[in-house]
Formats: sequence, C-alpha cells, structure tokens
Amino acid sequence: MLALLTAMTVAGCTEEAEDAVRITSSTIVEIYAVAGQSATIDFQTSASWTASCSAGWLSFSPAKGESGSHTIKLMTTGTNRTKSSRSAQLNIRSGSMQKTVTIVQSGEYAFFEQEEYKISATGGTFHMNFKTNIENGNDLKIGWSKLSWIGWADDTRSEYTGKSYDINVKPNTSEESRTAVFMLGIERNQEWIVLDTAFVYQEGIYTDYESTDYSADGRVDTLQNATMGKGIPFVLMGDGFSDKDIKNGTYARAIEKAFENLFSEEPVKSLRYYFDVYMVTAVSKNGVVGNDYTTAFSCVPSRSSSSIEFKENKVYSYLNKVKGIDTSIALPIIIVNYKGHNGVTTLYYDPDTKQPLQRSIALCSIIDNLDSEAFRQVLVHEAIGHGLAKLADEYGYEKNGAATSTEVSQIAWNHRYNWMLNVDTSDDPSSIIWSPFINNSHFASEHIGIYEGAFTYSTGVYRPTEESMMRSNESPFNAPSRKAIYDKVMMLGEGKSISTMEEFTEFDDAHKPAKWDYSTTRSLAPWQRQYLVPPVIKCAKKQ
Repeated sequence: MLALLTAMTVAGCTEEAEDAVRITSSTIVEIYAVAGQSATIDFQTSASWTASCSAGWLSFSPAKGESGSHTIKLMTTGTNRTKSSRSAQLNIRSGSMQKTVTIVQSGEYAFFEQEEYKISATGGTFHMNFKTNIENGNDLKIGWSKLSWIGWADDTRSEYTGKSYDINVKPNTSEESRTAVFMLGIERNQEWIVLDTAFVYQEGIYTDYESTDYSADGRVDTLQNATMGKGIPFVLMGDGFSDKDIKNGTYARAIEKAFENLFSEEPVKSLRYYFDVYMVTAVSKNGVVGNDYTTAFSCVPSRSSSSIEFKENKVYSYLNKVKGIDTSIALPIIIVNYKGHNGVTTLYYDPDTKQPLQRSIALCSIIDNLDSEAFRQVLVHEAIGHGLAKLADEYGYEKNGAATSTEVSQIAWNHRYNWMLNVDTSDDPSSIIWSPFINNSHFASEHIGIYEGAFTYSTGVYRPTEESMMRSNESPFNAPSRKAIYDKVMMLGEGKSISTMEEFTEFDDAHKPAKWDYSTTRSLAPWQRQYLVPPVIKCAKKQ
C-alpha cells in the first residue's frame, strides 16, 4: 500500500511539473523576411517564468512574469537577405520545466540598387534597377508617393520587366526641387510588407531672381493675444520666401495656415488662449531653399531624411524683433517653403548646469501643399510634441536595435525634469512612468499599456499606445502625452506645478480628442507613414 501511495505521489508531482508551462498557441511561428514584423506566443504558467532567445535578429517582450496566462510579442529586428529561411528558438522556463517555440523567418528579399536617384528638371523616363529572389513577378509590388509629377511609365504596377521598373517623371517647371519615395514590397495576408525604400530627387529649374524690396523684413504682426494666464509666446516665421511672396500674400497665407494647424489637436486646441502668437516677416534673397540659394535662415532640407539644416543665430536675430516677450520660453516656429516631408526640432540644455531648457526651435516644411494633412500633422508633432512639451518619439528603427545603457540613463535623467514622459525603459506596469493610466477606466478606449519600440530603438524602450501623434502622426496625442502638454501649459501659463491625476482627468474628460483606436496601426500605404528624425539636443549658446 505504501509503495502504491508513493507511486501515486510521484505521478502527481510529474503531472504538475508538466503543466508548469503550457503553450496555448502554435509552437512554430512563421514570420516574414523584413525587419519590423511581429507575431505573438500565448502560454500559461502555474509559477513565475522567464523567457530567453539568443537570435540577434529577433526581439521579444516581456521576458519574465508571474503565474497565469501570458502573451509574448515577437519583433524582427533584422532583415533576412538570404535565399533560405532561418530559425530561432525561444525558451520559456518555469521552475525545472522548459518549453520551446521555434520562430522561422522566411528568406524573401528585394532591394533597389540605389538609395537615391537624381533626375534633372527636364524629367523623362528612367530605370529603377533592383535585386530580388522572389521568382513570381506578380508577388512583387512597387508603390510610391501619390504625386502627380511621377509615376509608373506604362500605368501598370503588378508586373516588372527583368529586374527593373520604368518610371516616368514630368518636367519640373518650378524653381523648387521635389522628392518622391518608392518602396518595394510584397502583400501577405492582406498586409503590405515593405522590403526596401528609395528616394527620387528632381531638381528645380534654375532662376536668377533675387529680392530687391526688404522693407517688410523684420515686421512683427500679432496674430493672437493670450486671454488666459501670462501668455506663452509662439513666434512664426518663414524661410525661402522672396519679396514677391510677401507682396502677393503667399507668406501671410503660409503663416496663417500654420497658426491654424498648431491648435488643431487636444489639449492645445482647448488651451489655445494661453498663447501669444506672433508673425515675423523674413524676406529671403531667393524664393527657394537649398544649398544653392540664399535665404533668411539658410534652411537646407535633407533629401534622404526629414532633417532640415538652419542657422540658429539668424532665427534668434528675428525672434528678438518681438519686444516684451520672454525669449527663454518663446518657441520660434520656422515654416520652410519646401514641399518635401521634412520637420525637425532642436532642444537645448544649459551649458553650466546641464539641465534641460524650455527654449527650442521647431521647423516644418509645407509638405505637398498648405492644406495637406501631412503638413498639419508634422507641424503639430514637431512644435507641440517636441518643442512645447518635450515629448520623445514613439517609433523605433530596426537598424538601431536595443537601447544602450547610455540611452537608458538619458531617459531617466530627462524624466527628472519632466521631459520625455511618454517613453520609459521599464516594462513593469507598476513602476512605468505612465502607470496611473494603465487599467484606468477614463482612458479605456486608448488601450494604454506597454508597447516595445520608442526613442528610435526597436527594443529596450517602451511607449504607452500602439499609435499616437508622436509615433506616425496619424492619431491624436495619447493620454500620457496630453497630460504632459497640459502640465507644461499650466506651468508656463499659470505657474502651477504638476497636476494630479484627478485634476487632469477632469479636464481631459471635458476635452478629449476625436474617438480613435490607439491599439492598432492605421491601414495606410507605407510611404504615407514616414517617421521623422528625432529632435536634436544641444548645448545652448549664451543669448
């Protein structure tokens, strides 16, 4: 009898151990060849657990937890450019038991032979050569920015000849250069998977026109006086506008549209009367920006990224024309007369104390046209998100991989000064900086949680929602970002300290943005989802 009981006891312990980890989804996960693809593993444990994987091309989160039902999110951080698939094993261990899930990354690839194509102003047809191991031509797709001046030479998209696409570019009759984005991809499960990107840059026609009338240069116009608080100064200026653009109203229309766009998103939409808004007229020698032209702020937009070079001292010389404002908190906003997808913000820290400063400079090009949604979104992202509230970007690039200890320390240091409150390096729901928003019924529709990939790193930094204004610009600011903006306005406009959750929730309930599902990525073509360069943080010069 004793022997039988012993046998039964051993059998019972073995069964319990076997159940310590139970995979409830497939133990083989297939994922596409390109970086940035995601998948999930579902499992249950009866005790605390850890997960491990040694593959350098794969990240996962979370890596540990307590008993219960769990989901691990997988993300490819590298593209498989071989013709063969490759695999990795993710091990989930609880106590003495371990279960293994195999992740298989396919080997389909396609990439352009050039990253940039330079086309003359006369236009014409040219070949975009590429390499691929995708044998079925119908599987490979090409997409590009929806622009009227460039397109597929024979109006078909589903097939290609050999390893080349024929692209037609119309003559550019403007002085301004222009840029288009092309992408190679495949469609799988009704999802467009981007395999590679190339830029097409067309020169503008040469013009020798130069401004002669500078009488309006430096003129200050008040667009809005604050009626609440002490007035937070926004100063709008334009670059690449000639005296003709000033006389015919082009300059004023650009600034007035920018003014309208700035206050189009909550919470600044409801807080706009805390701001003093000015327009300073800047007459440029040439009505075009770039290395070959002379403009008020010497702006040079990048063709291969969203960056814009400019002369800081010129910006502050025009800012100082607005009398009676506190330039230490004023936000100069430069509207660049350029149609490319460009925007950048420069943030500053004190050269002596090394502490972050409120002063910053935001720049945004007139993307496509004044009425485009992209112009509005990028301007809000740069000026309100980075320039005013000091929010961080919520996207990550696979090439950047995991955040290093330097970036982890930088984020923690910025948190001390209430900067970058929308990203964190902790994946612990109880300690992450937006912990009070998680499982808060007031923000249930936003699905606030812990999503990996932010601060330009694909792993090791987390954001509050899948989508937001600080990720792809295609949705409103998420709740943690809205609170950061609200607190900044209250601090600068009213001299108040950080709001309590109760105070912010009362305001936010009355001024929520339009309903949006922050939990999913918006279904747009990939070339419409161009991430911006992160803000530049530099030592401030003495003014």
